[in-house]
Amino acid sequence: MENIRKKGIVVMDKKEIAEIRGILGGRRCVIDKIGGCFAGEDGEIILDLDETFLALPDEEQAKYCELFRKVLSGKQGKNLFDLEFPLKEEEAGGRQTAMYALLQSGLDDRQMIHDFCTGILDKLDDAGRHLVLLAHGNYDIPKKTSDGLVMEDASDYVYSFFVCCICPVAEVKEGLCFDALNQTFVNKAGDLGVQMPMLGFLFPAFTDREPDIHSVLYYSRKEEECHPELMDGIVGSDMPITEKAQKELFSDLVEQTLGRDCTFENVKTVSDNLVQMVKQDEDNPGTLELGRTEVSRILQESGAAPESMQNFASKFEEAVGAGGSFTAESLARTSTMQIKAPSVSITVKSEMADMITTRVIDGREFILIPLQPDTELNGIRILTDRLTPAGGQDDDGGQDDDGAEQNREDAGLETDGL
Repeated sequence: MENIRKKGIVVMDKKEIAEIRGILGGRRCVIDKIGGCFAGEDGEIILDLDETFLALPDEEQAKYCELFRKVLSGKQGKNLFDLEFPLKEEEAGGRQTAMYALLQSGLDDRQMIHDFCTGILDKLDDAGRHLVLLAHGNYDIPKKTSDGLVMEDASDYVYSFFVCCICPVAEVKEGLCFDALNQTFVNKAGDLGVQMPMLGFLFPAFTDREPDIHSVLYYSRKEEECHPELMDGIVGSDMPITEKAQKELFSDLVEQTLGRDCTFENVKTVSDNLVQMVKQDEDNPGTLELGRTEVSRILQESGAAPESMQNFASKFEEAVGAGGSFTAESLARTSTMQIKAPSVSITVKSEMADMITTRVIDGREFILIPLQPDTELNGIRILTDRLTPAGGQDDDGGQDDDGAEQNREDAGLETDGL
């Protein structure tokens, strides 16, 4: 299926993110300068950083690289977000203009670094000590042949960039530490340690393996703590829909559209179709977006009646906006299928989902799970003469341990509350 551009934004794909992450450490590291500010609990600046990266000891370089690489990790839509500057921010005095000026300085202007970092701290709604770190680098983008081979000695573009990471700084836990100099154990307390980044971003974005000065790649360690106030402060745009929000919006859309046809089998078909689409698109490094046409097709193939689809267009636009879309990977559970009720939770491997069915018995609908020879109750394996073992049998007709173990691995079935 053809990828849809999310509201016109060209996003970085997985390979491009991995390519830039690879030049933030190790032998391919291209970082040449770092800077930043350390602020105390009251927000007052305690220290300004301005260092030539290659002048630092190797151990310190490695620690800094670990922080910067973290900003380019995680899942798109959950931890990583492509943000585009509004046109007004690219005018004189706009956010993009200020960020581009910092990029052009190569982090050689200490006052510019100070002003930029304090601006971030002023916008951040989070108590405590924080270290805002910036790393600048220049990357000669190697050419790639049509079959994907990298030509390290051929380059048409230089990608100048900087990475920003916002790290909490907390007291190291108190405890006894070995003092090698005095050959004794001493109480260690009060030292401050830099934690992994909670937020960060890359500017400019690296789309189609070229610099994109109109966008940034934004990082959040936790999906539920994206700090939209910082997104707005950095880029001047609204927060994109997170993976969790997409799932909730999609679930509501399916329930409203299917109505009385929102049965176990139809919802399972929706889930199966999503998983199949994601797996078929695995070789595509880009993000598979599902627009109104694609979601409509999924619902119709999953049992939605024609009359249920009459108001689908308006419902879809209400959910994600005009021209909006869902990210397929955010919706599909490719590894497991989960069934939840107030007192029961069932998790089964996706490839074994067909074993779960429903049946009406005495006027009530039941979820049916075939009882297998390897079924356990509170860790105790249930044996019954009515079962036909799927694995091997021992001399007295019982299932051997190897067969039972294989069944446990193959079924992938877990239940809670039964």
